[in-house]
Amino acid sequence: MDSNTKLMSIVFNLEDPLLTIEYPSDILLFKTFTTLQTNAPIWTPGTNKSIFLTALQVSSSSSLVVQLNRGNNATFMSITLNSTLATYGLSFPSPIEFNPGEIISLTTSAAGTVNITLLGYEL
Repeated sequence: MDSNTKLMSIVFNLEDPLLTIEYPSDILLFKTFTTLQTNAPIWTPGTNKSIFLTALQVSSSSSLVVQLNRGNNATFMSITLNSTLATYGLSFPSPIEFNPGEIISLTTSAAGTVNITLLGYEL
């Protein structure tokens, strides 16, 4: 052993146990809409569970605005797709946490084929 090598026996200490939290399975939801939408539910969490949104992708066959709403229909994200066949994707640096039982719904500004994919988990 040279002088730069050290034994890492102090990483785990039996007096301070390693605590872990079980990571829930990722949920991938995909929905398609072809007509004008107003607060159409796209993710309803399980009983007493909260949604943790980690990423999304939206595409449309026409120019329109897609709004994502919280359970009380308050917009938390508005996405403008300016051209036909436009796509928008976003991965959040930390999850957006919703209140227990709070749904995610979608509103569109015009008719057109809209594909939306949501990625996240429930706790």
